[in-house]
Amino acid sequence: MAKIVIVFDSLRGNTKRVVDVMSELFSAAGHEIKAVKPKEAEVADMEAADFLLLGGPTYHKDLINTMKQVLFKLEKADLKGKPGAAFASFGWSGESLGIVEDTMKNLYEMNLVVEGIKIKQTPLAAKIKKDVEPFVRKILETL
Repeated sequence: MAKIVIVFDSLRGNTKRVVDVMSELFSAAGHEIKAVKPKEAEVADMEAADFLLLGGPTYHKDLINTMKQVLFKLEKADLKGKPGAAFASFGWSGESLGIVEDTMKNLYEMNLVVEGIKIKQTPLAAKIKKDVEPFVRKILETL
Protein backbone atom coordinates (compact mmCIF):
# COMPACT_ATOMS: atom_id res chain seq x y z
CA MET A 1 0.00 0.00 0.00
CA ALA A 2 1.46 3.33 -1.10
CA LYS A 3 0.85 6.68 0.55
CA ILE A 4 -0.29 9.10 -2.16
CA VAL A 5 -0.46 12.82 -1.43
CA ILE A 6 -2.47 15.08 -3.74
CA VAL A 7 -2.06 18.84 -3.39
CA PHE A 8 -4.61 20.81 -5.38
CA ASP A 9 -6.82 23.84 -5.50
CA SER A 10 -10.02 24.46 -7.37
CA LEU A 11 -11.72 27.66 -8.49
CA ARG A 12 -15.07 26.40 -9.77
CA GLY A 13 -15.11 22.84 -8.48
CA ASN A 14 -13.76 21.03 -11.56
CA THR A 15 -10.32 20.31 -10.12
CA LYS A 16 -11.98 19.10 -6.91
CA ARG A 17 -14.11 16.68 -8.96
CA VAL A 18 -10.94 15.39 -10.65
CA VAL A 19 -9.29 14.85 -7.25
CA ASP A 20 -12.39 13.09 -5.92
CA VAL A 21 -12.30 10.65 -8.83
CA MET A 22 -8.54 10.07 -8.45
CA SER A 23 -8.92 9.52 -4.70
CA GLU A 24 -11.72 7.03 -5.26
CA LEU A 25 -9.68 5.06 -7.80
CA PHE A 26 -6.50 5.00 -5.69
CA SER A 27 -8.46 4.00 -2.58
CA ALA A 28 -10.21 1.21 -4.47
CA ALA A 29 -6.76 -0.11 -5.42
CA GLY A 30 -5.83 -0.24 -1.72
CA HIS A 31 -3.68 2.88 -1.40
CA GLU A 32 -3.73 5.54 1.30
CA ILE A 33 -4.78 8.95 -0.03
CA LYS A 34 -4.27 12.36 1.48
CA ALA A 35 -5.77 15.14 -0.65
CA VAL A 36 -5.12 18.63 0.68
CA LYS A 37 -5.60 22.23 -0.33
CA PRO A 38 -2.53 24.53 -0.40
CA LYS A 39 -3.14 26.00 3.07
CA GLU A 40 -3.17 22.49 4.56
CA ALA A 41 -0.10 21.26 2.67
CA GLU A 42 2.77 20.27 4.94
CA VAL A 43 6.26 19.73 3.58
CA ALA A 44 6.74 16.71 5.86
CA ASP A 45 3.68 14.98 4.36
CA MET A 46 4.96 15.53 0.85
CA GLU A 47 8.43 14.28 1.72
CA ALA A 48 6.92 11.18 3.36
CA ALA A 49 4.64 10.38 0.41
CA ASP A 50 5.39 7.43 -1.83
CA PHE A 51 3.83 9.36 -4.72
CA LEU A 52 3.07 13.08 -5.05
CA LEU A 53 0.43 14.60 -7.31
CA LEU A 54 0.18 18.37 -7.80
CA GLY A 55 -2.53 20.11 -9.75
CA GLY A 56 -4.78 23.06 -10.20
CA PRO A 57 -6.80 25.04 -12.65
CA THR A 58 -5.59 27.40 -15.32
CA TYR A 59 -6.81 30.94 -14.85
CA HIS A 60 -5.96 33.59 -17.45
CA LYS A 61 -3.33 31.28 -19.00
CA ASP A 62 -1.54 30.84 -15.68
CA LEU A 63 -1.50 28.68 -12.56
CA ILE A 64 -3.60 30.12 -9.74
CA ASN A 65 -1.73 31.91 -6.94
CA THR A 66 -2.53 29.42 -4.18
CA MET A 67 -0.81 26.67 -6.15
CA LYS A 68 2.13 28.95 -6.95
CA GLN A 69 2.54 29.48 -3.21
CA VAL A 70 2.71 25.71 -2.69
CA LEU A 71 5.36 25.44 -5.39
CA PHE A 72 7.45 28.05 -3.55
CA LYS A 73 6.88 26.25 -0.25
CA LEU A 74 8.08 22.97 -1.77
CA GLU A 75 11.41 24.48 -2.78
CA LYS A 76 12.46 23.68 0.81
CA ALA A 77 11.38 20.04 0.56
CA ASP A 78 13.63 17.11 -0.27
CA LEU A 79 11.78 15.71 -3.29
CA LYS A 80 14.73 14.72 -5.48
CA GLY A 81 13.92 11.43 -7.23
CA LYS A 82 10.43 11.19 -5.67
CA PRO A 83 7.88 9.75 -8.09
CA GLY A 84 5.05 12.05 -9.02
CA ALA A 85 2.80 13.52 -11.66
CA ALA A 86 0.90 16.71 -12.44
CA PHE A 87 -2.64 17.39 -13.52
CA ALA A 88 -4.67 20.44 -14.48
CA SER A 89 -8.18 21.49 -15.21
CA PHE A 90 -9.07 24.17 -17.68
CA GLY A 91 -11.87 25.90 -19.47
CA TRP A 92 -10.06 27.34 -22.49
CA SER A 93 -6.32 26.75 -22.46
CA GLY A 94 -4.55 24.64 -19.81
CA GLU A 95 -1.12 26.23 -19.29
CA SER A 96 -1.01 25.35 -15.59
CA LEU A 97 -0.03 21.75 -16.38
CA GLY A 98 3.23 22.82 -18.01
CA ILE A 99 4.07 25.16 -15.14
CA VAL A 100 3.59 22.45 -12.52
CA GLU A 101 5.37 19.73 -14.51
CA ASP A 102 8.33 21.98 -15.28
CA THR A 103 8.69 22.89 -11.61
CA MET A 104 8.42 19.29 -10.42
CA LYS A 105 10.92 18.01 -12.97
CA ASN A 106 13.48 20.80 -13.14
CA LEU A 107 13.38 22.56 -9.77
CA TYR A 108 12.52 19.69 -7.42
CA GLU A 109 14.23 17.05 -9.62
CA MET A 110 11.31 14.68 -9.16
CA ASN A 111 10.75 11.58 -11.25
CA LEU A 112 7.62 12.28 -13.28
CA VAL A 113 6.64 8.69 -14.00
CA VAL A 114 3.65 9.47 -16.21
CA GLU A 115 2.74 12.31 -18.50
CA GLY A 116 0.43 14.80 -16.82
CA ILE A 117 -3.18 15.30 -17.84
CA LYS A 118 -5.38 18.29 -18.56
CA ILE A 119 -9.08 17.82 -17.89
CA LYS A 120 -11.57 20.12 -19.63
CA GLN A 121 -14.07 21.69 -17.27
CA THR A 122 -17.27 19.65 -17.06
CA PRO A 123 -19.90 19.00 -14.40
CA LEU A 124 -20.24 15.38 -15.56
CA ALA A 125 -18.55 12.96 -13.16
CA ALA A 126 -18.72 10.15 -15.73
CA LYS A 127 -16.76 12.24 -18.26
CA ILE A 128 -14.13 13.12 -15.65
CA LYS A 129 -13.79 9.45 -14.66
CA LYS A 130 -13.39 8.44 -18.32
CA ASP A 131 -10.54 10.96 -18.70
CA VAL A 132 -8.88 10.33 -15.32
CA GLU A 133 -9.05 6.53 -15.18
CA PRO A 134 -6.25 5.86 -17.74
CA PHE A 135 -4.00 8.38 -15.93
CA VAL A 136 -4.57 6.67 -12.57
CA ARG A 137 -4.08 3.23 -14.14
CA LYS A 138 -0.65 4.32 -15.46
CA ILE A 139 0.32 5.58 -12.01
CA LEU A 140 -0.85 2.35 -10.37
CA GLU A 141 1.42 0.39 -12.72
CA THR A 142 4.42 2.28 -11.28
CA LEU A 143 3.59 1.70 -7.61
